[in-house]
Amino acid sequence: MMNIILSFFILVISINVKGATFQDEDNNIPKPIAYISLAQPTAVFPHDKKKHTKYLDLINSVLSEETKHKIYGFAGGNYHWVITNFGISIDNSSLRLKLYFSDKKTEALKIGTHFLLSYLMDNIKYLVSRYMHKYDFEKNYGGDLKKLAEDLKALIYDEFDHKFKHNLIKFEKEPEDEKINKKGKNIFKTLVHNSDIIIQGYFIKVREDGNYTDLTKCLNVYFDININKGNANSNYDLKFLKSEIVELVSNPLRT
Repeated sequence: MMNIILSFFILVISINVKGATFQDEDNNIPKPIAYISLAQPTAVFPHDKKKHTKYLDLINSVLSEETKHKIYGFAGGNYHWVITNFGISIDNSSLRLKLYFSDKKTEALKIGTHFLLSYLMDNIKYLVSRYMHKYDFEKNYGGDLKKLAEDLKALIYDEFDHKFKHNLIKFEKEPEDEKINKKGKNIFKTLVHNSDIIIQGYFIKVREDGNYTDLTKCLNVYFDININKGNANSNYDLKFLKSEIVELVSNPLRT
């Protein structure tokens, strides 16, 4: 298990101290908005090859430029999802991937990395908005965390080849140069096939009154999810929130 440095990128639980709410189309009782924060991903190469360092640096440069303060709200969720660590291990021993480690292909590698990041974030947001209501991290920690990991693997990996083959994966911005765009998408495909995703953080129960001032006294589910094209693994623990997370949660307007 690789060690990822904690990014200073933590969930803003509510827009104001009393908590944001959402009212459905039938004007029923307003429901609190749940939030997810996606920590800045960090990529690593498991094989120590000095000649690959500049390409790893390029990938991480793209990841850092495009993932600052990504916070999303969604209605109907039972939990805020605080992702504190988001790691992407990319197998740099892959012969196909090494074909793109060339000074002549750096632009295409940037584009492929951008596509990978957009794809991962879109699928995480989709899972949260569509599936989060079905998990119960109060009564069934291990079972529902396992379901979540399997659901996320299905979205990111199991359905990928079909979606890629039939051009079902769409991006907001694509290069106008068709040749560069095609190379970027081929690199994107290779990155997905050779990636291993690690996501760590907390689930915090949504409170209708928006009051989270006593979080230091409450145990929350800490999760550790590891997925790739062949496996979905998950572990959990019950932990008190770290002081910096409690401070940000209790005083969201300071962030």
